[in-house]
Amino acid sequence: MAGLQDKSVLVVSNGSTVVTTPSSDIIHMEDPFNNLYPAIVQCFVIILCGYIAGRFNLIGKLQGKGIGTYVSTFALPALLFKSMATLNFSEVNWKFLASILIAKAGLFLVVLVFTLILVRPMSYGKAGLYAIFTTQSNDFALGYPIISALYQGTHPNFIEYIYLAAPISLVILNPIGFTMMELEKRKESGEHEKSSNLKLALHVCKGVLLNPLVFMTIIGIIGNFVFNHKLPAVIDDILTVLGQSFSAVALFYLGLSMVGKIQHIGGKALITPILLIVAKLLILPLVTREIVIGLQPSVNRNDTLAYSSYGFLYGTIPTAPSVFLYASTYNLAPETIAAGTVIGTFLSAPLMFVSARVITLPVLDPDMYKDILTITSFDVSILGIVCSVWTMTVMILGRKWRKVPHQFVMMLVIAQSLGCLGMIIWHLIPSNLGWAHYIQFVILLVGVFSSRCMTAMVALALCFLKVRSICFVLRNRICLLFGGFGVPILSTGLLLIFTAGQRTTDNDPSFQYGNPQVEEALTELFNKQFILSAVILFISTILTIVCLVLQHRWDRHHHNYHLLPQNDVEDIVPDAPKSKSSKAVGSQSSRDSMNSAPERDFREDTCLLSASCSQAQRRECLERVRQYHKDNTAIEEVTLHSDPEADDEYQITRHVVMLLVLLLSMLIGIFLCLWRLFGEYRENISSGVYIEIEFLDSVFNFGQPFIVFAIFGLDTQLIIIPFVKKLKYKQRSYRWRKLIYGVETIHMPSWDELDPEVKHTCEQFNHYHKERCKKELVKDRRFRMRVYRSVFTGEDLVKWLLEVGLAIDTLDAVAYGQKLVLGRVIVHVKAEHNFYNLPYFYKFTDQVEEECENEDDKSR
Repeated sequence: MAGLQDKSVLVVSNGSTVVTTPSSDIIHMEDPFNNLYPAIVQCFVIILCGYIAGRFNLIGKLQGKGIGTYVSTFALPALLFKSMATLNFSEVNWKFLASILIAKAGLFLVVLVFTLILVRPMSYGKAGLYAIFTTQSNDFALGYPIISALYQGTHPNFIEYIYLAAPISLVILNPIGFTMMELEKRKESGEHEKSSNLKLALHVCKGVLLNPLVFMTIIGIIGNFVFNHKLPAVIDDILTVLGQSFSAVALFYLGLSMVGKIQHIGGKALITPILLIVAKLLILPLVTREIVIGLQPSVNRNDTLAYSSYGFLYGTIPTAPSVFLYASTYNLAPETIAAGTVIGTFLSAPLMFVSARVITLPVLDPDMYKDILTITSFDVSILGIVCSVWTMTVMILGRKWRKVPHQFVMMLVIAQSLGCLGMIIWHLIPSNLGWAHYIQFVILLVGVFSSRCMTAMVALALCFLKVRSICFVLRNRICLLFGGFGVPILSTGLLLIFTAGQRTTDNDPSFQYGNPQVEEALTELFNKQFILSAVILFISTILTIVCLVLQHRWDRHHHNYHLLPQNDVEDIVPDAPKSKSSKAVGSQSSRDSMNSAPERDFREDTCLLSASCSQAQRRECLERVRQYHKDNTAIEEVTLHSDPEADDEYQITRHVVMLLVLLLSMLIGIFLCLWRLFGEYRENISSGVYIEIEFLDSVFNFGQPFIVFAIFGLDTQLIIIPFVKKLKYKQRSYRWRKLIYGVETIHMPSWDELDPEVKHTCEQFNHYHKERCKKELVKDRRFRMRVYRSVFTGEDLVKWLLEVGLAIDTLDAVAYGQKLVLGRVIVHVKAEHNFYNLPYFYKFTDQVEEECENEDDKSR
């Protein structure tokens, strides 16, 4: 990158770009990427080999643990010791290292605080564990080969920073997380009153210092000064042999450790690992890059740019598998961490590949990529329009567009479609006509602004729904719609009025945050558009975050429309349709129950708990809610006929997932704003990472309708269930159920076909543990207006198995429970699920037989 200014660019007639360099620089330009592709393929092929070996039991768990012990106790410590003992510390750029420290520490603190605020009940252990997950990278097994392949020919000193950055997590940040996990462990065991803080601190320090990686790092630094950067030949040879064995064995063990990590998690349980992955693979690289630019580790601009690109690439390295060991040791969300580690590792492959590739791109002129960026935005906008039309059709046919908060989602889809339409118009209609320019400008800007504002309004509606009531949302519906559409329209109008006649034909609409593609000074129009876009983006982001935090913390339950606590939730796949008569009876009884107690139902949806409401306001609110329910009676009937155990009316989880993904889109826009705001335009565009972020922002901006489509467009009752039910063969139906829901109607082998181990486990459980388990776990539970007699949840049984010592960890407890299902000791209440560590309802089979006998006696 330092030699970037010596290159020349030739644009041929077909629009493609050819970069020419002096002959001495050709090797440096071509070698990095030529080495990068084989390095990435090599890493993930070895990981795949390890996964296959574990999946087909070629290597068992005990053998796998032995491989892991060798990697973490011998190979990696030897590699660390040699690197630290031979490193020349006088050549280290401490500003760059400080940038990585600040970035990791900042993200660590943010994740820690947000976990303490959001997770209920509050868990110090999860806060520390999640913070470690987002900051501890798999530096040596996966990061080192890729960094080495990319920078060995151009910046060989960058490779050494892998060894210097690792202690930031191991020595500084991880001990904070371990302290939090120890506090959680002592709080649950009741030892916090007996143990002093000094004892806790000594325990954590002992664990950190005895860690082979930390210990050998410290010894290596001491050896650096003792041997003056050069180890004796005998020691060097031994360490070299051990170090050379690390890469292949570590990657193989990484694949081996992935076996069976995500088969027991799905649905809502994937939200947490996905958020952690986003923080690790997207937020950390962007934050690191911004901090490196801010600290300016080199007086040379090209070197600073190279450091910032390296910091961005370093941030995309996935989480180390050792974090899963921490989760298993403290029994804190092991399935969440396992899923996050596996998914994050495979998602990092394309991200690291693209990031490393664009780092090597010579970006001399932004116009080189303007056409590609515009075409990409145009293609994504066409897809966005299709998704918007589909989603609106589904919501209209499903009659959800009149319900709260779905009606705000409907407005959000309309706003997103306006932005996509504006992009399409800009691409198809030439802007040299005055009227065409204003049409393009208004539709595009109103669409983009309103999509951001409506995102905040949806979050605000959810917050009001949780904190206040549905009456409050209905009463302020006009204000929310004005905030979503009125403010963007007003802002766009003012922008046109105060910048009349000040326009340029060089505007690129893919830059929605004041990023025009112009050569020299920006026009006043773009200055003001940039400021206005940045203000709307920041306000929408902050408002969305605040509303999500408030609605998550405020646990206000409604009589008819509330979400049950997590330990009482049974996520059951809908039954086959019952007879028409039974459905009619259920529908009629439900309507009768509503009519028999209207005041009780409706008052739960009003702000009666608020002291600020007068009697007249309460009566008005009650009438408004009554009218709302009357208007949606048809919707209730459709829901009852379609599925008496359908998802909750508000679909809170879906809305939260949508807002989180859209929030990610806004955060990317903020980083792009900061990139342009705190750096000169021409200095920024010479980075390939800048082009990557710009493409990412464009795709997330005009691809918002696809996000809403994925969450609300595939309506279960309207689309998926009829499709699954029309499949001709049952076996094929089971496969579709597994694909769509992540669960299956399991096939139960006969007792004679079971493995001896399964039989022995079931017999032991029946003889020694069954009665105690019944006494402690079995009880009646209610879910969605239905009472399930004598049941327990999968989560409860997992906790019980761990408490009594029948399982060593969560995964072992799940395997134990699945053996009980195969042995017909327990059964899912609808015989549709295997055993999982999830809030599914299970029964003991002898209780099921007793209930069947009682029903037969009654029928006689």
